[in-house]
Amino acid sequence: MSLRALAAVLAGRLAGWISRVSGRGGSSLPGLVARWIDPRILMRMAARLSWGAVLLTGTNGKTTTASMVRRMVEAQGTTLLSNRAGANLILGLTAAFVQAERWRIWPRTAMALLETDEATMPRACREIQPRVVAVTNFFRDQLDRYGELSTTVKFVRDGIAALGEQAVLVLNADDPQVAGLAGAGFKIFFYGLEGEAGEAGGEDAVDARFCPGCGSALHYQRRYYAHLGHYRCPGCGWQRPRPYIAVLRWSRAEKTALVRIGETECVLAWRSPGLYNLYNQAAAIATAAALNVPIDVIKRSLEEFRPAFGRMESVTAGNTQLWLALVKNPVGFNQVLAAVHEDPEPSYTVMILINDRYADGQDVSWLWDVDFEYWISRLRAGHWFVGGVRGRDMAVRLKYAGVARDAVTVGDGMEELLDQAVKAADGGTLYILPTYTAMLEVRRLLSDRGLVRHFREG
Repeated sequence: MSLRALAAVLAGRLAGWISRVSGRGGSSLPGLVARWIDPRILMRMAARLSWGAVLLTGTNGKTTTASMVRRMVEAQGTTLLSNRAGANLILGLTAAFVQAERWRIWPRTAMALLETDEATMPRACREIQPRVVAVTNFFRDQLDRYGELSTTVKFVRDGIAALGEQAVLVLNADDPQVAGLAGAGFKIFFYGLEGEAGEAGGEDAVDARFCPGCGSALHYQRRYYAHLGHYRCPGCGWQRPRPYIAVLRWSRAEKTALVRIGETECVLAWRSPGLYNLYNQAAAIATAAALNVPIDVIKRSLEEFRPAFGRMESVTAGNTQLWLALVKNPVGFNQVLAAVHEDPEPSYTVMILINDRYADGQDVSWLWDVDFEYWISRLRAGHWFVGGVRGRDMAVRLKYAGVARDAVTVGDGMEELLDQAVKAADGGTLYILPTYTAMLEVRRLLSDRGLVRHFREG
């Protein structure tokens, strides 16, 4: 081991410890310090993993899918390191390696499971050389950071181009932009839905209308939401590939899904509400299959699974049930509202928290692309509470969607607004729908009250 690498790891850990004890968090700081001392430290540490690494990327579903895969892998006795705090840029990935051990320099874990920002994929793939890359979906998200969807797809495509032919790809067959990443030389595990689509609900923006090969407009035989579904190109004949992991039927009432894994059909638990979470589960099963996790381990893991922090996470506050669901782009917000709509209760309370910090995306104009007009008339929300840095923007959006003024409470202080919402929902259900930094704030309040564990504690 070089003295430079040793100094990078020790200095990174010290920086992380100082940041945490000072109350600043520091999920990426150890990576910043370590890379400043040794720019190749991530490459050196990743090369020592006996199995290798899994990079999981895409617009929506990374954290939930990674949480499921982590449970499946650990259930079969494999040790792994991960960035469960959610820091998914190159500094956060480096920090996950640097802080994987307390006393040893090199990680003892067999593999790494890292959710990775799409724009970070080219650099992450070059430095880590993962054995598996899993891609969930592509939607317009944070236009101030990524630009249009084609830019996001190119980031991931460039990352895959940096892989050796021994790499395995896990791709969403129902998303034409993701399926279009398939290339010769790679082993590919496709996943998707094959059950009846039902009512799509809302006017999701269809971000991928055209064939990634010839550019012709795609024809859909079945559409689940946005551009996810069964499609075919009339121009070149390219069509949705047959998935290795296929969800054949699902029941929200029974909380189960019938899934085909290869040629084997089995009934699996489906705990998290929302069709988008069914896709996350299919992605996790496909990734586990790529890692040769046995079906019985997958089944047992899904029965025991609980949602990742802030992703349809259930919290009990006295006699009130709280559900936390991250919202960050139009399609994701529509799908969360669809999941709320599944609630059979005659009335519930909804709290929306919108921040515009860097991690949230500083352009909040995307709120106008969420189809509130469709959902407002169908949701049984007794009252709406809105807050966060851009809470008033959200209140204006609800006004134009048809929500009565006296049905909306706008708050400046998050703690006070949370108390009001919990009181209003007393004995019922409160749905809390925050952007990323707002989610961290509200979870800190709940953690201070002993209602949830800190996300670093799992």
